[in-house]
Amino acid sequence: MTRSVAEHIEELGGVATAAQLKEAGFSPGVIEHAFSSGRIDRLTRGVYCSLDVLDDEFAAVTMRWPKCILSHGTALYLLGLSDRVPGNLSVSVPRGYNPQELRRTHPDMRIYREGDKLYGLGRTTVKDPMGIVVPAYDAERSIADIIQERAKGTVNPQLVRDALVGYFRKSDRDLPKLAKMSEALGVRDELQTYLEVLT
Repeated sequence: MTRSVAEHIEELGGVATAAQLKEAGFSPGVIEHAFSSGRIDRLTRGVYCSLDVLDDEFAAVTMRWPKCILSHGTALYLLGLSDRVPGNLSVSVPRGYNPQELRRTHPDMRIYREGDKLYGLGRTTVKDPMGIVVPAYDAERSIADIIQERAKGTVNPQLVRDALVGYFRKSDRDLPKLAKMSEALGVRDELQTYLEVLT
């Protein structure tokens, strides 16, 4: 039975929450035995992983706090639109969400609280460097987010340029969607300025 816990985690891509394991029929005692006997590892509280999964902050945060969507520079990195490895993760959460425990555990994390119209707009899933599927904003939303940050003066202009240049190299770029996202975030004029410089 213990080996089955490890196998089940493997089938789920190497990471599983305690809730997912319980749903699959494994009792807390069986899960704890698999952990204490060294067959599975614990990524963070309530999140277990295969032994070959190293410290994966992307998966640990989004599985322990499911309302977190990886965003801004973190999403750009995961999408291959920035080569800057995020020192501190950026996540978006709903406006009414209380991230007290998240802040305590990750004091350097950038947490963006979003209203109903924006939270979840452009949500997709991507594979992180460990191959675990995590929630993140798509390319269009992430670029609009980073342009908005640039307009506020809180992000390096080089990051915006690199992301846009990378985006224009993508075969699956969707300019109408990028325009729509920029409009939703109130940065359509700023996007236009960048486009004029780049094209």
